[in-house]
Order: sequence, then structure tokens, then C-alpha cells
Amino acid sequence: MSTGPTHPPGPEPAPSPAGPAPTPPPPTDRHAPAAATVLVGALLVLVGIAWLLDAAGVVVPWRAILPASLIAVGLACVAGAFRGRQHGLMVVGVALMVLLSLATAADWNLDLPVAGVGDRSERPTSPAQLREYELGVGNLELDLRQLQLPPGTTTVEARVGIGELVVEVPQGVSVQVVARSGLGEVQVFGEEDGGVGSRIDATSEQGGDRRLELDARVGLGQVQVDR
Repeated sequence: MSTGPTHPPGPEPAPSPAGPAPTPPPPTDRHAPAAATVLVGALLVLVGIAWLLDAAGVVVPWRAILPASLIAVGLACVAGAFRGRQHGLMVVGVALMVLLSLATAADWNLDLPVAGVGDRSERPTSPAQLREYELGVGNLELDLRQLQLPPGTTTVEARVGIGELVVEVPQGVSVQVVARSGLGEVQVFGEEDGGVGSRIDATSEQGGDRRLELDARVGLGQVQVDR
């Protein structure tokens, strides 16, 4: 009995997968902005609005801006503590706390002027020309050497937010000076003081009945008073 031709065996079928095909992961959502970023942005907006109002002539309580910012950061840290650590907020809060501590220790005047930028020179010659001299950022030179003081006490105030304040006082009159710098250097009649909260109280008596009282102050920078 004859047999027919034999055929080579074909390829074995691939084994079927053990289970259903894995489903692709869902698309990830965009991460929400960090709380610290949102808070810092909000603080910048508030400060900008306050600055704009001040430039428009509205009285702005600058002394309260920094403590209010610190309170806002603290409340945000407390609220965020229930959802996890808030390292960014802690950094912002510590920075504000250090700045406020320095301002308190140095007796900074947080109401220093914000308007006026550049270099300015003032040379009054009569009491009628005197005023409260203010500059936000820059160098202010106040030359009082030609000022004709009347008998009695004449008071002059000069303030610079950030920069340098140079005052030249007249000869032949008694001068009482209070010069302060929140962070920087103070020089009065050859005496120097520098660092945080630098201050010099100096008196130069030259007789007569004419007296000049000078209050010279800089938030960040240098104060120099000479004859």
C-alpha cells in the first residue's frame, strides 16, 4: 500500500496572550501653579497698585504693607500645611520676616518717599525757600552754605529712599545734626558709623543766636554732612 507525499509541518501558531492588552495611561493634567508663585505674584500686584495710588496723590500706609504681607504668607502656610509641605511659602515667609526684623532693629522709616528718581541739587539762600527735601532713588545734594538764617532755630529735613544724601551746612551758626541710615554709612563732621541702623547725633556750637537743626535720613545708602 503506497502512501502519498508528505508535507513539512507548517509554523506553529503563536500563543495567544495571557490576558487583555494593557490600556494606555490617561493623559496627565497640567500641574497647578505653586502656591508660593501665586502668592508672590499677588503681593507684587498689590504693591504695584499701592505705588500707583501713591503716585496719584492717595495716602498709602506703606508702614503696614510689609507686616500685612508677612501675615498673608503665614496664613497661606497654615492653610497649605493640611495638604503637605509648602517649602516655597516658607522661603518667602522667612525672607519677609528677616526684612521686617532688620527694619525694626534699624528703625527704618518705611514711609520714605517713593517718588522721584535721579540726581538732584538744592541751594536755598533764604528761609522762605526751605522745604522738606525728599528723593526716592538717587543722589541728593543740599547746599546750605549760602542760607541766611534768622535769629532762633531753623529746622531742615532731608530724606532719600535709596542712594546718597550730602548736606553742606553754613558757617557761623550752631548746628545740631541727627543723621541716620537704615543700611549703609553715615559721616558727620569727620565722624563715621556704618552697617545696619547707623546713626550719628552731633552738635557744632559756634555761638550767636542762630541755630540750625538738621534731620538727614537715608533708607539704604550713605549720609554725609560737612561744613
